Parts: sequence; structure tokens; C-alpha cells
Amino acid sequence: LPEWSGVTQAEYARMAEIMGRNLWAAEVFNCQFPDTGNMETLHLFASKTQKKQWLEPLKNGQIRSAFVMTEPDVASSDAVSVATSIRKSDDGLNYIVNGKKWWISNGGDPRLEILLVLGNTSMNSASEELPRHKRHSIVLIPAKSPGVIITDPMTVYGYDDAPHGHFEVEFQNVKVPVTNILWEEGRGFEIAQARLGPGRIHHCMRTVGLAERSLELMVHRMLTRNASKPFSELGTLRKDVADSRIQVESVRLLTIAAAHRMDTVGSKEARK
Repeated sequence: LPEWSGVTQAEYARMAEIMGRNLWAAEVFNCQFPDTGNMETLHLFASKTQKKQWLEPLKNGQIRSAFVMTEPDVASSDAVSVATSIRKSDDGLNYIVNGKKWWISNGGDPRLEILLVLGNTSMNSASEELPRHKRHSIVLIPAKSPGVIITDPMTVYGYDDAPHGHFEVEFQNVKVPVTNILWEEGRGFEIAQARLGPGRIHHCMRTVGLAERSLELMVHRMLTRNASKPFSELGTLRKDVADSRIQVESVRLLTIAAAHRMDTVGSKEARK
């Protein structure tokens, strides 16, 4: 966020590309996912008390966080499908959270302290039928709360991304104060959309950095290996390098352009 760090989305995109060349480089600068998105979310939507309790230690690299949205039983790519319930207690002082999530990044990190949990709060409304995009909210749940059960680590192509990993998380009658709501009830979809926009830019540029490094390794191999002739003289391999260069440059420029649009017209307008 420029008003916070003095760095625009387009400028940070360039940094994300450089950090993306190494899988652990972002952590050196406290710019690792999902914490960067969570810090931005807390900066935009948290109360002063919430910021002091969770944003400050996140900024200082003292703790880690998780964004808890995806569920195994629904199409979670559409946030309005999320079924985890965030129900107010009878006395109205607490929320009781029940549900199951998976693919929760940072779930295995021993420094994990706070969960930003998206769930359904429509049952708390006096209105009989809320609009689809007003039925969900995000609540802050300390990771060590009773009833938070972090279970199986998950793998992608055989990799478990230790040490932070991606885990299944269950909430069994987890109780937190109503003051732990982020912004207010019914704004979860808006918060999630605001968070995901910059996050996509960051992920794309990290991937561009890794692709650039991979391309460099491919060229190095061509220059140092021989068959009947040097690999660098084989036309099909030269074409592969050229095609890869075009693809990497195309994605880089498209992503930088998207970041520039976000900086100049805002995330909502940039999607048009």
C-alpha cells in the first residue's frame, strides 16, 4: 500500500519478481504469502485494537498468519459458497465457529498466531433473506483457541511446502468475542475481493521471477552441453529458448500493466 510503505503496486511487483527467483527469499524481507495479503487486509479493515494486537507483530516479523477460506465440500472459488458458520451466542457477546477448511497456507508454521476466517453470518441477521454477497464475514481467531484443530498436511505434485505447508483445519465450537469481527458483519466478500486483487499480482510476479531463473538455467545448459554439436547450435532448442523468452516477457508486461492500472484507477476499475 503506497500510503503505508511508500511503494506502489507496480514497484512492488518488480520486487516480487526478484524475490520469486528463490523460494525462501520473500521471507528474508517479511514479504511472504499469505502474510503480505493478511497485513494489507488488516491495514485496510481492522480496528485500532485489532491492528495493535495482530498487525504490528506481523509487520515486525514476530508472528505468522493464515487466510482461511477454502472448504472441501463446496466450490470455494466462489466465496459466497463458503459454508462455515459464524453464529452469535445467545447472549450476543461471542461468535461460535463451526466448519472444515483445507489448503490453508501457513497451517504448519510454528509461529502461526492468527487466522482470518471467512464464514457465513447470515443466521445472525434479522432479515429473512440477505443478498448473496452480504451473507459472509471474516472473523479473527487466535490459532491456539480451543476447538481449532490443524490436522493433515496436504501436497501439491508431491511437495508439502514445509515448514509452513498447506493444512486441513477444523473449527469445533470455537468461541471468540464479537469484537473479533473484521470491519462488520456481511462485508466478508468485499474484504476477500480487496485482498485477492493485489495478491494475484504478487503471485504472478514471483512466478515470473522463477520462470526467468529457469530460463537462465536452460540457456546455461545449452551453452555447456554437447551432443554431436553444441546444444546452442540446435535449431529446435534455440526455438524453445525464443518461445520461452516471449512467454516470460509477455506475462511480465501484462502483470506490470495490471499493477499500474490498480495504482492509477483502483482495483475495481482495473478489472474492466
